[in-house]
Amino acid sequence: MARTQDERKTETRSRLLAAAAALFADQGIDAVSVDAVAEAAGRTSGSVYAHFGSKQGLLMALLDEWKDSVLTVLLAEVAVSDSPAGQLGAVWANVSDTSERDSSRWALLEHELWLRAARDPEVADIIRERNAEALRYSARRLDGWTTSVGARPIGDPQELAVLVKALLAGLAMQKRLDPDSVPDDLALRGLAALVGLPASAVDERPGPYRSCNTDTITSDTITSDTITTNRSPNYQETTRAH
Repeated sequence: MARTQDERKTETRSRLLAAAAALFADQGIDAVSVDAVAEAAGRTSGSVYAHFGSKQGLLMALLDEWKDSVLTVLLAEVAVSDSPAGQLGAVWANVSDTSERDSSRWALLEHELWLRAARDPEVADIIRERNAEALRYSARRLDGWTTSVGARPIGDPQELAVLVKALLAGLAMQKRLDPDSVPDDLALRGLAALVGLPASAVDERPGPYRSCNTDTITSDTITSDTITTNRSPNYQETTRAH
């Protein structure tokens, strides 16, 4: 069955956004041209201008689509273990992934967006708004999780959301730059200290952690509904296909 014009437009827009997210993460926003995005998406540069008006318009559309913070994306990964320490380990396994897999690009893209925001007030306003919204949501979910597992966080839920996000993002970049400086047990002890899990819980954690896809999460201990919302549609598509 032939697709309608609206369906073709929707597909083109999604392909352009996915290509932009991948290229911005890999090469940096300033280094990527409109032509490069169009070529990666299998479209013409004219399609970029038709859908977004400019490269800046493309970036703004990407920000609008990708509203969830790094923290809310990552906390959807926790439900691969029956223990709180194991759940933290699952988060770190995904954060610390420095492979060439598409799903490992989140940290690079996040830092690229931060850099652009530092130089562009318009981008900064959008990032600040989405970050505040995501932190509020994450704070509520973290509050529910720490209560359910009997943890004693070092701060209130809003403070905890900020600290956990900052620790995860910072450690992920540090490990990307100097892997030996961030052993897994150091990262886990830091996370455990923030959320208020006893050191013994981390020391007794079972086995090595594995990276997982949230589409396969089935554990009832902590699900994505307990901790966080799902990714934005565009970011899901980006991690699977760009």
